[in-house]
Amino acid sequence: MNRGFSLLEVMITLVVIMLVFVATARISVVTAQSGRYSEALTAASVLGHTTLVRLKGLPCDSSDLESGWHQDPENPIEYGPGQYYRFWQVSAAAEGIRSDVHVAWDEGMRQEARNFGSFVELEQSGCPHISLSGIIR
Repeated sequence: MNRGFSLLEVMITLVVIMLVFVATARISVVTAQSGRYSEALTAASVLGHTTLVRLKGLPCDSSDLESGWHQDPENPIEYGPGQYYRFWQVSAAAEGIRSDVHVAWDEGMRQEARNFGSFVELEQSGCPHISLSGIIR
């Protein structure tokens, strides 16, 4: 009686082991990507919230509170894991002055982020971004 493994059994075992290693590698890649995105989103949130607080502290006649689209003169901003671009739009509201702050990052793929002239252009670019809103009295 032959007491060894056949070539077919060995090949099937190797395929199963390979599939386990490929799945583990894929999970590692997805985890790393999620971690980088999470870092970028957190940094963008901090930059956006900081801008909202700064705008709320400005006098009402400040040029940064004039109606319209504003770009941060410090763009691109080196912060945390990458470069960020801050924009804010100011408009009149019944409660006071409404400010919408937008923070975008280009993930190394889009260099046109610094040239957005409106929120519509930012949305159409597909560039990852967050938006925060606040009322300034």
